[in-house]
Amino acid sequence: MASARIHRNITVQRLAKDCYHFFRCQRPVVRRLGRPFRISRRYIELDLTYRCNLQCRNCNRSCTQAPSRCDMPVAAIAAFIRESVATGRSWERIRLLGGEPTLHPDFTSIIGMLMDYRASANPGLRIVVCTNGCGPHVRRHLEDLPAAIHVKNTWKGRRQRLFRPFNVAPIDRPSYRWADTSCGCRILEDCGLGLTPQGYYPCGIAGAIDRIFGFGRGRERLPLPGDDMREDLDIFCRLCGHFGFSWPTRRIRMSPTWTQAYGRYHARCGHDPAPCR
Repeated sequence: MASARIHRNITVQRLAKDCYHFFRCQRPVVRRLGRPFRISRRYIELDLTYRCNLQCRNCNRSCTQAPSRCDMPVAAIAAFIRESVATGRSWERIRLLGGEPTLHPDFTSIIGMLMDYRASANPGLRIVVCTNGCGPHVRRHLEDLPAAIHVKNTWKGRRQRLFRPFNVAPIDRPSYRWADTSCGCRILEDCGLGLTPQGYYPCGIAGAIDRIFGFGRGRERLPLPGDDMREDLDIFCRLCGHFGFSWPTRRIRMSPTWTQAYGRYHARCGHDPAPCR
């Protein structure tokens, strides 16, 4: 069985970093000290699917707010591996997320593809499956993982945990009127680039936001080394509740911009889980 460790979303250290981030990304501070965060060239997260077996109220992939059966095509994983080899990208870590990544119909095949890539082109690569660890189907897949795969397990259940309120957009908060959203946040460096069913983004959360808002900003190719994706950050971070500081909550909190966006999404796609559109 793969190695595993318990992961917690809310800690005192994370809250302290969020508070620092709020002040560090104010425009006067940025003009004096420069931008605090950079697009990662070491880490990448693959959002394999938006299927999920839980209903977390503040899901930052909107799996509860806008359920979907959208899966990343296996061909997209193969293309990512080919491009990584062709451009000499030596990723230090690849994380597999969702939704719940083990619910992807081809999860086992994807693991095999990444293991082959690791063996043939990137022996120092750390492959991590990020899972909620909930239910027999999920646990069975985790038990079958090769020992070389690491598991980041939140051990969630039906009881709601504390989350940062993802659906409170900074553009709806007066306290953020001086914030420079093109700075991004520590997720850029801690988590890495995002590859989602919609394409490449500064982070996986940006891709999940684009699924709802429909900007169509996903890149077909890996961003070039000099591409800081600042325009994308300015678009997505002003909508993301992870930008800056918010008190954790178990309740549903949603600002007007998100209420309207989900309304448009459901009018476009319906309220039943649906494949990618």
